[in-house]
Amino acid sequence: MAGLTPHKLRHTAASLAIAAGADVKVVQQMLGHADAAMTLNVYGHLFPDRLDEVADVLDAQRTQALVGMAA
Repeated sequence: MAGLTPHKLRHTAASLAIAAGADVKVVQQMLGHADAAMTLNVYGHLFPDRLDEVADVLDAQRTQALVGMAA
């Protein structure tokens, strides 16, 4: 496999971990980066925008809290 290097394998492993839903702190530890900022600087574009997911979870928790208060 021409052009296959340890660096490319490392990048592929990190990209696959991110695609599988790994948290940035997990990827940081996996790669041995000193801090998560370095991981985000290199791989940040691969982390999906999860704003909608966070909003949905917050809304569900709010609804559950309101139901609990009414009981």
